[in-house]
Amino acid sequence: MLEKIKEAILPIIAAHDCYLDDLVYEQEKGEMYLRVFIEKNEGLLDMDTCVAVSEAVSEKLDEIDVIKDEYYLEVSSPGIEKPLRDFNAVMNNVGEYVHVELKEAVKGFDTFEGTLVNVEDQVLTFQFFVKGAKKKIMTDYDNIEFIRLAVKF
Repeated sequence: MLEKIKEAILPIIAAHDCYLDDLVYEQEKGEMYLRVFIEKNEGLLDMDTCVAVSEAVSEKLDEIDVIKDEYYLEVSSPGIEKPLRDFNAVMNNVGEYVHVELKEAVKGFDTFEGTLVNVEDQVLTFQFFVKGAKKKIMTDYDNIEFIRLAVKF
């Protein structure tokens, strides 16, 4: 279903000088949501563009009618702290400051914020500071419960 939707909406998004960052169909508090996350090819995404894309995508979804249940459509930017939902997204953000939650603790840490300094094979290397001391953690991608970009203060 998501592939059909993606195929139908990619030209709409491209026509607004944007690209599709992510497409998610999920349940939240008993309601279904189709979330279309877009970014501008250049510059910042503004509200007018989100509204225009939302209206065009809504029309296209009505036309192709692949979602039979009731749902809410949301078109937005993934935000400054966007989740890195797959391995390619992680690889594309080497050098960035991230928030990480691990399935199993490494060196006593199961949650931390730091810089993703390297990805080699399926092993991720992070660097962060704890009370002024530099720490380095290496873990397999499979041990990542959740990872997103983070704002460094």
